[in-house]
Amino acid sequence: MKIVTIKDDATAEIVVNKSKFIAFAIKTNDEQFLQDSLKRLRKTYYDATHVCYAAVWDDDGNSVRSSDDGEPSGTAGMPILAVINGRNLRRVTVTVVRYFGGTKLGTGGLTRAYAAAAAAVLDKAGCQEYVLCDKYSCKTDFVSFRKISAFGGIKDVLYENCVKFSLFVPSGESIANFVDKTCGRLEAQKIGEEYIII
Repeated sequence: MKIVTIKDDATAEIVVNKSKFIAFAIKTNDEQFLQDSLKRLRKTYYDATHVCYAAVWDDDGNSVRSSDDGEPSGTAGMPILAVINGRNLRRVTVTVVRYFGGTKLGTGGLTRAYAAAAAAVLDKAGCQEYVLCDKYSCKTDFVSFRKISAFGGIKDVLYENCVKFSLFVPSGESIANFVDKTCGRLEAQKIGEEYIII
């Protein structure tokens, strides 16, 4: 299973008919983190006319929130969410802070402005693909480690009288290939699952 999320947190700003839209893209893993980040932004931008957002924080796209924060219904949160979903992003919150510039934009103008702000910040944030992997606690001799280290998916290496490390194998794939490359000298115990960049 793969997920795509933003590579970096980012900020972008656009101006539409004198209204300023400041957009933030933030990596989000759960609803509590979402609420905490919204609280910080509302405190920082206490004088903003609106603080609208959309968030998808699970891997399947089922845990979703959006808010128009007083804008006409469907003109802010849903357009932001549409941009997130259009890029198949997960574990992300896009918040757009609006300072009213004196000219009403109408529902179509608001929808386009919030979507444009979301697109601008997501362009700046970039995206990164993660793969669900089985995580193994491993140990082997130095020669065998060299044979398998070229294949990647290795972290937390500790050199002692043998080499101890964590090995990440994409879920559904067998660790047998690694065991074969070491002629059976790889000791491995599955200790969980984790999303990693491959």
